[in-house]
Amino acid sequence: MVTVNYGGFVKHYSKGLTNRRCLLIFGAVITAMGIAGLALQLAGAFASSNPEDLMYQLGTGQSVAYLVIGLAMVLVGETWSSEWKVVFLGIVGLFFLGVAIAGFVMAGGGNDYSLALFRVNHPWENIVHLLFGLVFIITSVFPRRFRDYSFASNVSD
Repeated sequence: MVTVNYGGFVKHYSKGLTNRRCLLIFGAVITAMGIAGLALQLAGAFASSNPEDLMYQLGTGQSVAYLVIGLAMVLVGETWSSEWKVVFLGIVGLFFLGVAIAGFVMAGGGNDYSLALFRVNHPWENIVHLLFGLVFIITSVFPRRFRDYSFASNVSD
């Protein structure tokens, strides 16, 4: 834990991801997952494959949601200010954590269950949602100081 004094303000930083890097890296990963899910849906329409063979299967609604969330994360990571990046990352983290908790709670009822857009067929999906939620919330609650000031705007990351 690093403590920095900015005049009268004291900020605590931890070692880990910056909010911007977290938004950009995981935004790209989630966008790629959404694109892959849509591509597999399209390929599945032309080929007869057993969806239960896949370890992580995305439905159309879940693929579109991943695509929208991922693109929004990349956009926020590139354009919004540092304070709003923290808020957005916390909200997305709470969303994924909520989906994971609801998925684990509903898992006792059957093998295939639906959470509105998210149709969860495997426990791995709940684990991935839980990991995303935890990483996003930890990164937003414990921000990392990347460098003192950015060169262009003299604003701390």
